[in-house]
Amino acid sequence: VSRSPYSPINCAAVLMPIATPLAMTGVPPEVIARFAPLFQSWGFTPVAGVSGSAKITQLKKANAETLKPGSTIIVPLVRGDYSVAAAGTVTYRDGNRIYAFGHPFLSLGVSDFPMHEGEVVTVMSSQATSFKISFPTEMVGTISGDRSTGIYGELGSTPKMIPVTINLKTSLGKQQTYNFDVVSDRFLTPILMQMTFLSAITSTERAIGDSTLQIRSNIKLKDQPDINLENRLSVSINSPLAAAFAVSKPISALLNSGFGDLRMEKISFDITSRDARSTGQLDRLWVNRTEVSPGEKIEIHAFARTESGSEYVERIPVEIPADAPLGQLQIVVGDGASIQAMEPRTGISPKSLGQLVRELNKIRKADRLYVKLTRGESGAIINNEELPSLPPSVLATLGSDRTAGGYVKTGSATVFEKELPAAEFVISGQRTMTINVVNR
Repeated sequence: VSRSPYSPINCAAVLMPIATPLAMTGVPPEVIARFAPLFQSWGFTPVAGVSGSAKITQLKKANAETLKPGSTIIVPLVRGDYSVAAAGTVTYRDGNRIYAFGHPFLSLGVSDFPMHEGEVVTVMSSQATSFKISFPTEMVGTISGDRSTGIYGELGSTPKMIPVTINLKTSLGKQQTYNFDVVSDRFLTPILMQMTFLSAITSTERAIGDSTLQIRSNIKLKDQPDINLENRLSVSINSPLAAAFAVSKPISALLNSGFGDLRMEKISFDITSRDARSTGQLDRLWVNRTEVSPGEKIEIHAFARTESGSEYVERIPVEIPADAPLGQLQIVVGDGASIQAMEPRTGISPKSLGQLVRELNKIRKADRLYVKLTRGESGAIINNEELPSLPPSVLATLGSDRTAGGYVKTGSATVFEKELPAAEFVISGQRTMTINVVNR
């Protein structure tokens, strides 16, 4: 019971729900402090774990003594080298059906969380919030319901967890490996991935000061090609936090896509850290010829300037396609992020899981240059597929008064694109110039 500061006489008593302690093991205190306000807004009290973490175990066969009323039940959101788990009390057991907590966990409704037995070590008494210090033992089932009156689970069923591996090569050359499972939930998984990823880096690397992180991500999906992403960040402050946000974005995009056939089988990261910052800015372009014929070669020089003021030149040979139409061609040279922003499909929702996987695998790397040749040409995007060079009759049909939606018009088409190798520094910027394709 607490006093409401909003009462005119400041004496109205307000009953507040008791917060559920959320024990975090292996997570550094500074990471817990960063995510604490978020968990508190969900009705949790984050506490540093002082007992054993939730281990990755096989399903234990239940018996008459398993999760009896009054015994401790633990719901891990993360288990393994990192552990994030909430403990409560079993309210009632009806055969293989378990009812526990007597209050909501997250009020998610339908859920798919692991259900572990647990043992209480002691009780931390506090006038503010008393809580139990407990540790999980064997997994015995799955929590499948999370309602206002409590949680519901079934013994003997196995939850769909996502195995995660983080391989970190530290700035001192040491190799660290972390293995853990994360619950599969469109709301929780991206946040838990941010927290565990940030924990892995900040355990050995600094958050303030020059730093460069090279990150390779691999996401395995059931019945789909692997998603392979690569990124490099070079900043002076909070590089681990920026990296954590970056790696969670594709995971969030997948889980929030709404495709029912999505099943993540594994996520792995390979990270290399350096105690140095190395960046550069694309300054200007030069091309050896401004008039070319189809099939001929040109050479583009991209000049970049590093932080130290030195100039770097990238020589880019480009062959004009033999079927290139006569007229103007735009040469665009830029970093992956700026070239990605030019994509006409940006902002368009994929129509299938396979289409989403293809789009994620097309994401360009933000730390290197790309060169594109484009021409002005009317086209359209239909069902998230780009159709350039459409006949005027098709464009007229799409734009008629009897048609609304289902397509997006485009004003350019890509003739050629090339990804350049990564430079010694992270380069950014974009420049454009024009050449003419002529008949000789």
